[in-house]
Amino acid sequence: MELTILLYILVIIAFAKGFGEVVSRFNQPAIVGELIAGIVLGPFVLGLAIPELDSMYSDPFVSNIADLGMLFLMLYVGLEFSPKMIKESSWMGGAVAAWGIIVPLLLGLAVGVLSNLGGVELAFVAVAMSVTALPVTIRVLKDLEVLRTRTSTTIVSAALITDVSLLFALGVILGVGKGQATWDTIAILSISFASFFVIALLFGKFVVPYIYRLLKWMRTGEAAFAVAIGLAIAFAVLAERVGLPGVIGAFIAGLFLRETGKGLRVWTHVQDILAGVTLGFLAPVFFVRIGFSLDFDFVLDYLPLFFAITLVAVLGKLAGSYAPARWAGLGHNESMAIGSMMMGKGAMELVFAQLALEENIIEPYLFSILVLMAFVSTILAPVLFRHFYNKAVNAREIDTPSDGVESGNGGEYF
Repeated sequence: MELTILLYILVIIAFAKGFGEVVSRFNQPAIVGELIAGIVLGPFVLGLAIPELDSMYSDPFVSNIADLGMLFLMLYVGLEFSPKMIKESSWMGGAVAAWGIIVPLLLGLAVGVLSNLGGVELAFVAVAMSVTALPVTIRVLKDLEVLRTRTSTTIVSAALITDVSLLFALGVILGVGKGQATWDTIAILSISFASFFVIALLFGKFVVPYIYRLLKWMRTGEAAFAVAIGLAIAFAVLAERVGLPGVIGAFIAGLFLRETGKGLRVWTHVQDILAGVTLGFLAPVFFVRIGFSLDFDFVLDYLPLFFAITLVAVLGKLAGSYAPARWAGLGHNESMAIGSMMMGKGAMELVFAQLALEENIIEPYLFSILVLMAFVSTILAPVLFRHFYNKAVNAREIDTPSDGVESGNGGEYF
């Protein structure tokens, strides 16, 4: 391996963690700092002043590390989801999720049609506006020590239902985008999609108990970590074979591993290792590389479209999530807090935006617009949530938990 490549990785990690630490001082998630690091280090800022950095932006090793980071990140995110949580989600969370998808989706379709978008590109942009950043959401709620309140339960259940639903929708869109968008293609992909989840469910029923026994027998976290990574790669390969993005397979593997390893002593070591490798090394490279691709010239050239997409993504999500909370009898401030937290985008949207760009489903100008929109919404969400949540507490709309408040420092994106 050339020394230059190692220097590239060193610079990327240094910038990513440095900016991540800076923004964390302002109560922002580290993902914001890592995107800023990518922009600053990218071809449109430092790249203009330091021509020697040009080869870093297209280096295949950096690209492969970033792709691996995307896979590990989705595995890590999957560990925060629980199938049982979906079953136990409150009806209010379901209502918030449903309207929080429908309103920005319809508004997004309208903006897309008025902007002459069509086909899978239009579908992708509309769906991307409806995403909620569950990882960032959980991190903020944990940091505020309010994870056991009614407000937080509603937000987490709604975000969970939203992201699982849209994860599958985005997977189908990406799959259709690889070929001709015909009914035959959609039907074949749907059958493949269903087959994948049937296989996954059968795996969970018949194979996971043996994995549990294997993990219980193991004495070292490193060996158990190898099992986790092996399962993630196997599911990623299976997903690719049926025409879905490999990251969906890694996400499903995370779901199974969460339920399989829970309660085992060795599993704590697995989570620590995965957090260190993912959040300390691979994921920052992925987010910095996204920052490399953000072209402000595109955003300036399509400024009206950027403002329209951002307004729909932020206000549409806020209104769609606020309304069912109010209909359920919650106060104005608590409903605004729920809507505010639901508007954030974050890691999941960025993963799929990167995949859509690589598959030529969206144009580079749309990629830049969607990344910047995610950036803006991720900053606004925790700020507005804190404001309205505190107002709701002061107005006695929310009863703060009196015992056992759940807190934790969690992972860097949680």
